[in-house]
Amino acid sequence: MQTERSQLRQRRQGKLRRALGVPLPGESVEQLDRIGERDVIRAEQGLVAVMDDGGFISYKHVDGLGRLDMNYRTAAEQVTVGWLRERVQRRREGAEAPTIPYHLR
Repeated sequence: MQTERSQLRQRRQGKLRRALGVPLPGESVEQLDRIGERDVIRAEQGLVAVMDDGGFISYKHVDGLGRLDMNYRTAAEQVTVGWLRERVQRRREGAEAPTIPYHLR
């Protein structure tokens, strides 16, 4: 739980928006700002992403997480991290931006 609370603090400070950097081809600054703003709002509300068995990502309050939720938290985090890594790779290649995961839109 300490990790989730630490991540919430970082998200409230705009960590995701900073990680997104400058827009890739096919993206706009406004789009990235919107993603970052939504993440800050969710963090201020204490919400963390969790993935269900069907692969759908939703948000749950950090105080409502149980021990069994941690695998679902990890799975949701892997989706976001994978998307960010793909953005870095595509930036190196000068390629179009990857599709934004639904839970970040």
